[in-house]
Amino acid sequence: MEKKKGNYKKNKQSKQRNPLYYGINLDIDGEKKLLETVKNSIEIINSNFKEDFISTYEDISELIKKYDEAKKGNEDNKKQNNIIEINNMKYPKSFHITLAFGGKKGFDKNSKAVIEFNPGLEVYINILGLVVVPKKMVIIPVNGDFYAENKFAHFTTFIGDLKPVQSNDILENIFSKGMIMEDDYNKIVEKKIEECCKKLKVKIEGEEFDGYVYLTNKNESLIGRMKEPSISSTSRSPIF
Repeated sequence: MEKKKGNYKKNKQSKQRNPLYYGINLDIDGEKKLLETVKNSIEIINSNFKEDFISTYEDISELIKKYDEAKKGNEDNKKQNNIIEINNMKYPKSFHITLAFGGKKGFDKNSKAVIEFNPGLEVYINILGLVVVPKKMVIIPVNGDFYAENKFAHFTTFIGDLKPVQSNDILENIFSKGMIMEDDYNKIVEKKIEECCKKLKVKIEGEEFDGYVYLTNKNESLIGRMKEPSISSTSRSPIF
């Protein structure tokens, strides 16, 4: 029986995988420096709130210590999901900033982040501190000479029992207009103050959890590189 080449081509095209996101990645040295800022930040938080924060401090310290081993294990196992677990917390195979999310619907061609995306372009990244919600998430808010669709650009470093996309909700519920640390965040960005450290309540899907925030503009800037879109043929949650 003669093969129907047209149908085969159509089916092959229909299975083509779609880009998941545009982002900024760090090289190995950049990732190490990023984790060094996490280490320094949790030490400052722990010095301010030791009684409440000590167990979280120990957990995050252990995650950082096992970083190289865990990263290698993830590559060797070639797991489908980019996130693996250590001590009931998780971290992405590579730390990155999401500039624009495509997903199943594709990218918004009119988005500034999409228009300005330039694969391979080096950009400066300012590390603005650390946000920790114990057992839930550890996030690094950033800014720099790039544009991101998310209201507060960031690296999601470690994840507990939340979805990665909820990092956006956490940051918006802390730093957005009218929120508890709006003024502190703006003063850090505008360099009116050098640092601040606070314990607060963070609202996640209607529930309140303890959160710890250390903000600073004293960190050394990192250099990242805009990367080609991540490709995915599955419906799993992206890492933000």
